Amino acid sequence: MNALTARGTTPSSHLGRVQGQKLAQPGLVRRRSQTISVGWGSTTRNERAAQVAAGTSPRLPSLPTGQGPVPLRAIAHERAERAGGEGEGPSDHQANVVDISSIAQFIAELERAGDKLVLVSFHATWCQACRKVQPLVQKEVFGREDVVLLKVRYDTNKQICKTLSVKKLPFFHFYRGSEGRLDAFSASAKTFHRIQDAVREHGTPRCTLGENKIVPQELQDLVRKRAEGG
Repeated sequence: MNALTARGTTPSSHLGRVQGQKLAQPGLVRRRSQTISVGWGSTTRNERAAQVAAGTSPRLPSLPTGQGPVPLRAIAHERAERAGGEGEGPSDHQANVVDISSIAQFIAELERAGDKLVLVSFHATWCQACRKVQPLVQKEVFGREDVVLLKVRYDTNKQICKTLSVKKLPFFHFYRGSEGRLDAFSASAKTFHRIQDAVREHGTPRCTLGENKIVPQELQDLVRKRAEGG
């Protein structure tokens, strides 16, 4: 008679309780016959060990000592933060994507674009439709040297939006060289094809002639009025 039987516990029942305790540990998920830590997805033990050895294991959010296992919601939140927060598309650091923070910067970026097609996206962080369509817009212009995307956030650029009569979000303007403003409309993820059509139509190779009229007259008038102290 072994020690387990002597205490009135059969090996099978003891094993069941041990497994039950293992399953009950916070932050662990039982999947078939393996115990997998939360945050590793469907990674097996062998795969997990290989990732640890290679230094490629997923990083979990760090918590102060004594707070216990990391909640799933905290893990998801941190991953969303690292992925771009608002969902800004394939990259928040695309060379042809610029976040506008002032009227002067907006005018400078328009003038710098030259003959390139300039797509202006008016958006807000609290606008659900904006969050859905913005990644699609950035993906559309990703890697294109002939298109520039200027992102104008409503909350910090209300004067620009008001001057350009932007009354709904998301809203889009299209500008190009001496042709000035080519198009302006509102579009969502469901009507994203309108943006694709506009980029296809206005983004064809061309060299415009004449005076550059890419900066909206309304903004020029606003800047002049401010310079005059009006």
